[in-house]
Amino acid sequence: MKNFTIILFIFFIAFLILSLFVTDLIWIFLTIFLALVIVFICLNKYLGFIRGFLLLIMLIVLPFMLEYVLWLMDVPLFSSTIIDRLSFTELDIPVNLTNLFYVFTVPLLFASSLFFAKKIKIFTKVKSYHNTFLILASTVLSALNFLMPKNGLVDYQSFLKWLILALISFTVLVYLYNFKPDIPEIYKELPIILYLALFGTNALKATNTLNTIMALLLIAFYLIILYKEYKIRKLAASS
Repeated sequence: MKNFTIILFIFFIAFLILSLFVTDLIWIFLTIFLALVIVFICLNKYLGFIRGFLLLIMLIVLPFMLEYVLWLMDVPLFSSTIIDRLSFTELDIPVNLTNLFYVFTVPLLFASSLFFAKKIKIFTKVKSYHNTFLILASTVLSALNFLMPKNGLVDYQSFLKWLILALISFTVLVYLYNFKPDIPEIYKELPIILYLALFGTNALKATNTLNTIMALLLIAFYLIILYKEYKIRKLAASS
C-alpha cells in the first residue's frame, strides 16, 4: 500500500503541474480526485477502513447538508449554494465538473486541514483544550482556501460561509479523529503536503497575493515543524 500511495502521489504532482499550463478542467478534476484518494488511504491507516470510510462520507455529506439547511433558513451568506435546487420530492442537481470539483475538494480540504491542525497541536504542545484547538485551527485552515479575489477585490463572503460550515462540521467530527502511534511517517505527512501544494497552486493561479503569502508562511511553518521533529528523533536515537 505504501508503494501504491507513493505512485499516486507522483501522478498527483504530474497532474498538478499540468493543470498550471492547461485550461481543461479535467486535469484539475483528476488532480483533486487523486489527492482525495491519497487522503482516504491515510485516513484508513489512522482510523481503520470502516471508521476512515465513514469519516470521509461524513466530510462529503455534512458540509453540503449544513449548506442546504442554512440556505433554507435564508441566512445571508448562503443565498447561493451548490444544491440550491434540491427538493424532497424531486432531485434536480446539475452534474458537471464544477459541482464534482466542489464535492471532492471540500472533504479533501477538511481532512487535510485536520492532519495539519493535529501536527500544529503536537508542535505547540497543546495539552489543555486540545480538541478546541483542533476545531479552531482546522476550521481556519479550511476556510483560507476560499479566500479568493473577485473583480479585483478579496471576496470574504465565501471565506465566512465556509468558516461557519467548517466550524460546525469539525465540532461534530473532531472527536472521531485520533492518531495511532505506530503509523508510518508517510501517512502523517502526505495529507499536509497535498494541502499546501493545492493551497499554494490555487493562490498562484488566481494571482491572489494574500493567499500566496499565507501559503508561503504555512510552508515555512511546516518545515520548521519537520526540522524540530527530526532533531527530537535524532537526539532520541543517539541517547
